Amino acid sequence: MINVRVETQNNQITTMVVNGHAESDVHGNDLVCAGVSAIMFGLCNALDERMTNTKFEVTKNEFYIQSDLSQESETILRTGLIQLKTMEESYPKNIKIKQMEV
Repeated sequence: MINVRVETQNNQITTMVVNGHAESDVHGNDLVCAGVSAIMFGLCNALDERMTNTKFEVTKNEFYIQSDLSQESETILRTGLIQLKTMEESYPKNIKIKQMEV
């Protein structure tokens, strides 16, 4: 299962963490994992290209993003969250999103 944790403060995304494996197919053939990875790499690339101060770290097993709380970062993160929710709707057994206000 891919786990997505989104923390918000005053309805603004502060942190997004994505980890786990969809297990919808064997490693290397898992299209759900590939889709989520593509969304997350695109998100990180957009944050980097737009030169936001949002910090992110990508490891083999996890994407960790801590927002700089700028409007531009919020727009990028909200766009990524919409894409991840679409994946969750299509593959509820493979991806779970948990949102919490901190």
